Amino acid sequence: MAIANNTKKTRGPSQTAPAGYKGKNQAFLDAEYLSARYRKGSIEDVISVGMIITNPAHQELDRYYSTVRLRPGHKLTPLITELTGLTNDDLEFAPEYEDVMTELIALIKKYQVGKICVWGGDKNSFQRDFESRNLDKPLKRSVGKFISTIENIQKEVSLDVTGGLDANLSLADMKTICGLGGIVEHNALSDAEDMLNCIRIIEQDKMVYDGMKAAEYKRFRGEYVKNRSFDDFDEDREFIIDSQVGERFLEEIISRGFENNPKTKAFLDDLKFILGKDNVYMGTFSEMMEEKGIIN
Repeated sequence: MAIANNTKKTRGPSQTAPAGYKGKNQAFLDAEYLSARYRKGSIEDVISVGMIITNPAHQELDRYYSTVRLRPGHKLTPLITELTGLTNDDLEFAPEYEDVMTELIALIKKYQVGKICVWGGDKNSFQRDFESRNLDKPLKRSVGKFISTIENIQKEVSLDVTGGLDANLSLADMKTICGLGGIVEHNALSDAEDMLNCIRIIEQDKMVYDGMKAAEYKRFRGEYVKNRSFDDFDEDREFIIDSQVGERFLEEIISRGFENNPKTKAFLDDLKFILGKDNVYMGTFSEMMEEKGIIN
């Protein structure tokens, strides 16, 4: 794949990226969660929130970040600590959920925000957490209205950027296309800022990589991964053989262009594995771009 050569992006069907939302201010919000099984049910506690408020031209007006105290008896799992960098000690004396939401709502009202943009399932996660809490009626109404203002822009922006080919670009994919690197920090404020910066770049048609080609790569890789059978030397070592017949067969199918189709490429790479060749890993879009030295 190659870098786009200063060509104007063909917009997809959504037109989400252009500035503003009916001329109103916007907020870009991200949150981290404790998602886990708990006793006989499950929990989805908000553990940190980051938000940046902008005017319709997406110039920053204000920003907010806070961790959120866990409910009694709830503890972070090692995986969530590894992912977010947050610890149980960090959250032990963090602000209460009610205080954090009160501050967020006050900012939304102060700047008359018309839409709170999130990337992915934050609205659903916020809703599940909200429904599990016993809030006072005034705050309950305010938080409910706050959540109703949240809009997941992932689908619309993804379709816009990929010319309708992909509705589910991850934030890492989007950052890669925009030339911001492929790492998502899982810090609520940093991720909110990344989302905002991607929107700014899209609006200015300054994406580094062709979104349609990114979607094509993702689609190819998805089909390829689904059809791979052997990719772990520890688990599949017993299937490795030394076969001259296999070597000749491998040469023949390579000559037939099997790498151009995801299903046949998966078969080809499985055969290489069985014959004791180096195991092939087809990286994600962001990993592929990093490997080629296109992103840092």
